[in-house]
Amino acid sequence: MIARWPLVRFAGVGGINTAVHLSVFTVVRPVLPYWMAHAAATVLAMSCSYLLNCKFTFGVLPCARSLLLYPVSHVGSLTLSTAAMSVLVGVAGIDARAATLAGGVVALPLTYLLSRGALTGGIRKRVTA
Repeated sequence: MIARWPLVRFAGVGGINTAVHLSVFTVVRPVLPYWMAHAAATVLAMSCSYLLNCKFTFGVLPCARSLLLYPVSHVGSLTLSTAAMSVLVGVAGIDARAATLAGGVVALPLTYLLSRGALTGGIRKRVTA
């Protein structure tokens, strides 16, 4: 059962990340195309997510290596979520705000695996502070 805790913590951080993302997306969407608003919101939310995932999800200290790898690990996630969003908005005619949520859900498993690798470097032992 303990093996599920990192995923639960990751999901909690994801909830905060989603709130930050949607807030930024909603603010900048009137002046930017939806895909640019999504990318800008992702960058800001990712900064918050990095720090929270280091501390609460994986129990590791932030460092230069993980700071550089974390955004790189999200390129696949950003690509997948943006593609899902584009299909939902362009083909299905779904509101961009709902589509950005759905895109994030689609990308969640990939995001978790890539984030774990970037932040822990394969080390699964939690650091106690």
